[in-house]
Order: sequence, then structure tokens, then C-alpha cells
Amino acid sequence: LALVAGRANLAQTVTLAFAVAASTFCPLLVLGIWWPRLTSRGALAALWVGGGTALFAVVLVLAAGPFTGIVGALLGQPAAWTVPLAFAAGIIVSLRTTDRGRRTADSAMTRLHAPEELDTRR
Repeated sequence: LALVAGRANLAQTVTLAFAVAASTFCPLLVLGIWWPRLTSRGALAALWVGGGTALFAVVLVLAAGPFTGIVGALLGQPAAWTVPLAFAAGIIVSLRTTDRGRRTADSAMTRLHAPEELDTRR
């Protein structure tokens, strides 16, 4: 991928790299912090859908680009559609699955955020 990226300009390459990072991690961070119903399967779905589609777009642009028109706009800035797609995947999968480890995760978060004087090992 780096050999193919050598012919693209630096600004485009950096933009595409940040698009992959945003598509992969933004939904996990936002849903993980602010949405308590996120399950581990939902997080994995968001990770794979966001990162996979953004990476596919980047490879397509670097291997066969540049594109023009609406396809060029969508592939040139893939985070505009891959981040919402990752959010949707994480939410849909989380709503359709149950997380057996949720009680363990809740108690671990309580232990991490509770004051040290509070005995939470029960």
C-alpha cells in the first residue's frame, strides 16, 4: 500500500489515513463513553465496518484513482460516509445482541472510578 501511495500527494495520503483512523476509532470512543447499551459485538461490528469500508475506499483511490464526480467526492473523503456507517453498525448489532460480560464490565468500571477508600471487592 505504501508503494502505491508514493505516487499520491502527501496531503491526500494524510487525509485518507486520518479517514481510516476516524472511521475505526470515533464510533468506538463515542458509543463506548456515552451509550451504555454498546455490547462487545456491537463494538467489533463498528470497528470492522468503519475500518473496513474506509480502508477499501483508500485502497481503491490509491490503486485506481483519482476519481471524478460524486464517486470522486465520496472516495476522496471516505470518513463522511464510513463514520456514520460504523455508528449504525455498532448500534444495530448492539440492539440485536446481548452481552454476557456486561455485569463484569460494570463492576470493573465501578472499581476503576470509585474512590480508593470504598471497598468494592464484594
